[in-house]
Amino acid sequence: MKKKSGLNLAAFLTVIILTQNVFGQNNQNSENSVFNPKGMDKEFFISTNSGILKTPYGIKIGYICNPGIYLGFRYGTGEEWEYDEETKSTNLYSIVAGLTKPLIIKNDFSLVAQLGLGYGQWWDSRRVSWTKSGIELEGGLMMKKKHFLANLTGNWLNGSKTYSTGDLCLGVGYVF
Repeated sequence: MKKKSGLNLAAFLTVIILTQNVFGQNNQNSENSVFNPKGMDKEFFISTNSGILKTPYGIKIGYICNPGIYLGFRYGTGEEWEYDEETKSTNLYSIVAGLTKPLIIKNDFSLVAQLGLGYGQWWDSRRVSWTKSGIELEGGLMMKKKHFLANLTGNWLNGSKTYSTGDLCLGVGYVF
């Protein structure tokens, strides 16, 4: 039941965000709309990509255009254990590639959606015999003001022989 209410909340928030973005387009030049951002230059960006819970060190690089691409990396350390053995340190990582799509372009402000798919190992504590790594799904927003960038994503890593897990990633960066 708890999982279903979380999905309902996520769906509700998605509808609210998209509705605000569509209605916010009415005040803009018709050349730059949520469905047709023309005149969008390809802009290279570099950003930190820090997982709050599992993988605190990372970087994201890519292009903001219509559509754009990005590649993200994250790294951290965790532990693995077995019932009759000592706990050992293990490396945690994530590699994600994805697409960016401008939602709002107004003067020197842009709101850009991002959606990515990748591979990772970021269970911070796991049994040796459990799944070591899995498929990762990432979705979020980038906000660009002039040359500065703020990045927020939610990440989900699937599990087989163990639980699925999630993380929230934040980043700040620069657009060239």
